[in-house]
Parts: sequence; structure tokens; C-alpha cells
Amino acid sequence: MVASTIALTASFLGLVGLLTGEVTGLTDRLPFYVLVTAIAFVGAIVILEEEYREGARVLQLSILIAALTFVLATFGGEGASYLFQNREDVITSQLLFYILAAGLIGTGVCYWALRHRAELARASSDLGS
Repeated sequence: MVASTIALTASFLGLVGLLTGEVTGLTDRLPFYVLVTAIAFVGAIVILEEEYREGARVLQLSILIAALTFVLATFGGEGASYLFQNREDVITSQLLFYILAAGLIGTGVCYWALRHRAELARASSDLGS
């Protein structure tokens, strides 16, 4: 829960930093984000091969995990950079507390969705019928 909240908070803060244009040096950090994504992709393939036997399913899930990793790594890294470059502004404006609250809410929603994914899958298939 804590790791998820920190990751989401950093990602939301990174999104704010990127949208406001106050984060500099993204192109210098981009190769690191791509490397983290590649590691997540290969790790997902290795781990999912044990759980799923169907190669197409393993590849689909690995691509999804890699894409989510890229988004979280990029926005999270930029959030850390934004906080480092503008720590006084972020803390005095109380933005960090609002972003932390959003990260905590996001963690709760993700936790709930994972715990009830079977119900959600049934509900979405019922909508398609």
C-alpha cells in the first residue's frame, strides 16, 4: 500500500511538473526510463510463463505491464525531479498534500479493483451482451 501510494504520488507530481513545464532534463533521464521498462517487460515474461501456458496471453500481459511501468517510471521520476528542483514551492503551496491524497485514493481504487476483478470482468461481459 505504501509503495503504491508513493509511486502514484510521485507520478501525479510528475504529471503536474510536466504540464506546467517546470521540470527540465527529461531527455537526459529518458534512457533510464526505457531501461526500467525493458527490465519490467523481461521480468514479466519470465514470471508469467510460470502462470500462463498460452504464449499470446503472456506477451499481452507483459506488454501491458511494460507500458504501465514506463508511465509510472517516467511520471514518477519526473515527480521526484520536480520535487527536487522546486521543493520549496511544492511544500509551501501544499500541493504535495493534495497529490498525496490523490495517490492514496488511487491506491485504494486499484486495491479494490484487483480484489474484485472477477466481478468487474463479469459486469463488463454483461454490458457487452
